[in-house]
Amino acid sequence: MITTIIAFVIILGVLVLVHEYGHFISARKLGVDVEEFGVGFPPRLWSYKRNGIIYSLNLIPIGGFVKIRGENGEDEDPRSFASQPTWRKSIIISAGVIMNLLLAIVLLTVVFYAGIPQILSRDTDLNQVKNHEVIIADVVSGSPANLVGIAVGDRVLEISGQKIVQADQVNKLVEQSVSTGVIVKVVRNRVIKEYSVVGKVLEPGSLPRIGIGVADTGVVHYNILESIGQGFAATYQMSGMILEALYNLVKNLITRGQLDAGLSGPVGVAVITGQIVRLGFIHVLQFMAILSINLGILNILPFPALDGGRLLFIIIEKLRGKKNNAAVEGWIHNSGFILLIFLLIFITFRDIGRYGSQILSSLKSLF
Repeated sequence: MITTIIAFVIILGVLVLVHEYGHFISARKLGVDVEEFGVGFPPRLWSYKRNGIIYSLNLIPIGGFVKIRGENGEDEDPRSFASQPTWRKSIIISAGVIMNLLLAIVLLTVVFYAGIPQILSRDTDLNQVKNHEVIIADVVSGSPANLVGIAVGDRVLEISGQKIVQADQVNKLVEQSVSTGVIVKVVRNRVIKEYSVVGKVLEPGSLPRIGIGVADTGVVHYNILESIGQGFAATYQMSGMILEALYNLVKNLITRGQLDAGLSGPVGVAVITGQIVRLGFIHVLQFMAILSINLGILNILPFPALDGGRLLFIIIEKLRGKKNNAAVEGWIHNSGFILLIFLLIFITFRDIGRYGSQILSSLKSLF
């Protein structure tokens, strides 16, 4: 439990600090005054001032913040945010999101260079693969394999006494004796299990099957240049998947009035963090990359209080040819922030209902 809490605080802290550092460094480079860069959130524990900037360490150890002069439109000084042209404002606002995406690329580059288990394709260079295994990738619900207890993730050792080294072997051996029955030997959680399975027709007009899908997996290592390329590609693919998930989430919310059951808040993320930590450091880096992409994409959405919402108002100001009413814009952003807080509270209570038993058992283990 303590390890989970520490890991969660560190991961979330790094992601938020990297995001805020994007705003900080872009403002500094573009000649905009920064008033404070804080690690954690107030109340303040310690601070020092250098070159007119307060660097502070605060009590609540999750993330941090940057305070830019004139960011709320109230300061007309030439070095304030409010006095900057549209392109500079846009860069400063977008820099946090860009930093989150760059962090994801760096983390995934390290992951690919160090090596991580993945499903192998036919064009995978086997010289780059270590710990080659054949695993159960799918089990059809209600199939013979499902009924005897074969599960997704089981590593296949033998089929009817023949050692398995490639996924294609499984399909051939099962087809040869599916009607009379096969003995499937697998390992799960370091325990070897054997299952006797007789195939049956799962769909009208099809041949008898036992209802499993298998895949070749292994730890693939890439050189540094390949790892960088894989890091960019994976970040792009994950960004597309997250955008698609967000589209479906909003669509279901509008058409059905329901939030996706898989949507998690801080409590859910903390529980998942504990599970990921147990898998190892490389998996933690991969998880951090996914969270960093999520944080970046969520922040660029054109919703009040988010970076995307502020960017939208900058664009509106440019199109209107005059400054927005600071009081009205502030009220809209504050209203958006309140809505986000209510959504966060709702999701948190739902997470507690979902993971309450796990949290309770973890707390009991501390005493």
